[in-house]
Amino acid sequence: MRNNILILIVSIGFILFTDTLLFLLLKKYLYKKIRFLIYGLHSLLFLGGVLAYHFFIPTVNGPDFYYWIGLGIGIFFLFYIPKLIFIVLDLFSILLGLIHKKIRLAGQSIAAIIAVSCFILILYSITWGRYNYKTELVSICFPQLPPAFQNFRIVQLSDLHLGSSSTHYKGIPQLVEKVNALRPDVILFTGDMVNNFASEITPWIGILNKMNARYGKFAVTGNHDYGNYTHWESPADKARNYTDFLQHMKAAGFHLLNNAHYPLITGKDTIYIAGVENWGNPPFPRYGKLQKALEGVRDHFTVLMSHDPSHWRAQILDYNIPLTLSGHTHAMQLGIEIGNIKWSPSQYIYPEYDGLYEDNHRYLHVSRGQGYLGFPGRIGLRPAISVIILTNNCNER
Repeated sequence: MRNNILILIVSIGFILFTDTLLFLLLKKYLYKKIRFLIYGLHSLLFLGGVLAYHFFIPTVNGPDFYYWIGLGIGIFFLFYIPKLIFIVLDLFSILLGLIHKKIRLAGQSIAAIIAVSCFILILYSITWGRYNYKTELVSICFPQLPPAFQNFRIVQLSDLHLGSSSTHYKGIPQLVEKVNALRPDVILFTGDMVNNFASEITPWIGILNKMNARYGKFAVTGNHDYGNYTHWESPADKARNYTDFLQHMKAAGFHLLNNAHYPLITGKDTIYIAGVENWGNPPFPRYGKLQKALEGVRDHFTVLMSHDPSHWRAQILDYNIPLTLSGHTHAMQLGIEIGNIKWSPSQYIYPEYDGLYEDNHRYLHVSRGQGYLGFPGRIGLRPAISVIILTNNCNER
């Protein structure tokens, strides 16, 4: 309760401070009616919205919780991030304007252009951008790959967070259509199908069932799939939610590999798909049992699913696992990607946060995912569908 009140006070203070400062910077350029719209009506609407959220959100304890939180965050960011950027840049131009008046005028124009551009970018990211999927092709050579699995196509998906979107969300049907068009040999989902509640899957079971691969669909659980981030009336309710989650995943066509493995056989050749439950650094849970997942696999070529990429350096590299697939990071839903240049604040938390990594001929591929949590969009780094092609023709590389 104290945290909610603190968030309310900080939010109201931020709105009043930002809008007052913006008003003072722009008042001489605006007519009185426009001033009223910017400072009066606009600010009152957001203050009313913050108050409404403060009293409404605690009443939502179910799959809709993250949708409403995300909607509020998206609208707030859409208007107040550009405002904040303009204020900072305009104040900087005022300081430079002490040197020459023309610098002040040019600086204010640049600040306005950047702020408007930021508004357009955020608007794009929370509308079309959140499901403007990028197909990412990754080819990895393993000399030990059995011949029958040459050019084996894995489609990796991760972090759908189904409860973050409404049941009318266009992104999931489009995702299924794009994945099927890729004709994968196997689909591997590396965790966080939901935010907390098994019922988040229910509206999408039929659509997810239409997603097909030659050898099937396999999945592991991520930290959000256990229902750890909400209040339950009893441990039995939480356990029932998890049981329902497992059943819904099965109904959607996924074979869950929680500390288990499964053989894929073609002719005389076999590879294994293995998976562990979530294993992460605190505060994230460590339910994964890697040794159990690999029992009986011996020296067969193995692809391992582990939701959190931290697991790779902490434990997985001690085992003979050629390829590990992870998700979890979302690449923080924010970054820059221009050619070979890529940056995201996620890299300061996770050394392996997005894409392919190698250590002594063992590989980790981290998916930035297709869903979102909190902020309902992706800025700079598009959601990605990863197509991983396994080959043993290393001389061709």
